[in-house]
Amino acid sequence: MLSKNSLAALKAPKKEDAYQPVLHRVQTASETPSKVKRNTIGRPPKAKAQKRTYKITLSLTPKQGEEISAKAGIAGEATYLYDQLLRAGIISSD
Repeated sequence: MLSKNSLAALKAPKKEDAYQPVLHRVQTASETPSKVKRNTIGRPPKAKAQKRTYKITLSLTPKQGEEISAKAGIAGEATYLYDQLLRAGIISSD
């Protein structure tokens, strides 16, 4: 009977199953695809027209900031204000 810490129960890997290095073939310029897919995991990127890159800085009193923070709840203040501007019809959702 083997002791509980004995490694004799483990099987040695067979020669065919042993690790073999994988060689990657280098692509020449003519073989490289014109569109390279990067970061294929996750949501697809937005079009440039849909990205929200325009920034506005808004200065409020601490009391006003607390009121907005309380109304926003778990959403961020900017997300809450963006939603309010959409609902009021001040901006469009393109």
